[in-house]
Amino acid sequence: MAAKYGFSDVRETLVGDLKGAYPTKWEDFEAARVLGEDVFGSPKPHPNAVLNLFLEQSIKFALPFASYRATLSGFLALVSDKPGTVLPRPALASTVHGMGAMKRAITIGVYATVHGGDLGVCPDGSCVLNIGINSTEGRRDALNKVFQVMFKGSEADALSPPSLGGIVCTNCARRLEKTHLACRKEFVWDALPALFGWGSWEAV
Repeated sequence: MAAKYGFSDVRETLVGDLKGAYPTKWEDFEAARVLGEDVFGSPKPHPNAVLNLFLEQSIKFALPFASYRATLSGFLALVSDKPGTVLPRPALASTVHGMGAMKRAITIGVYATVHGGDLGVCPDGSCVLNIGINSTEGRRDALNKVFQVMFKGSEADALSPPSLGGIVCTNCARRLEKTHLACRKEFVWDALPALFGWGSWEAV
């Protein structure tokens, strides 16, 4: 309405309010208290409706994160045909493509976290990494268990730290989370606009 009736100052204020919930910098994402469609209050709009709004109003900076948010409810929600939630075909195609690209990025990131790090043999008897130093097969099985738990958690929300389900001890969890944090930033956040077809953070 602000755009329709030429209230440019009101529109700028509203768009400014969105910047915290649709960040373009990793530091702002980490510091945000409210993210995505939660900023609109109750009743919370469908993520597709928000993405449609940003497309219609050319709020470019918010498109990468809005596209990401639209994928969090799953494929069926993304392709919803309910009134107000139907995405234009180009946006739907780029977002579906982004889901697949993000899954590949998650796989690379989690694999790098689990198999690329030096986890060593853990002395804690409750940790899955408490294996004999010469047990090649046992170590492979342990790392695969950690990978599966982390991948499943990251698949649901690639930008949030995955739950390790109590399978590793506190010390190993800290090391994994630190490495995974760097991977989330590098493989998902930094590439987020490109994954969803919006170019780069600088471009938006």
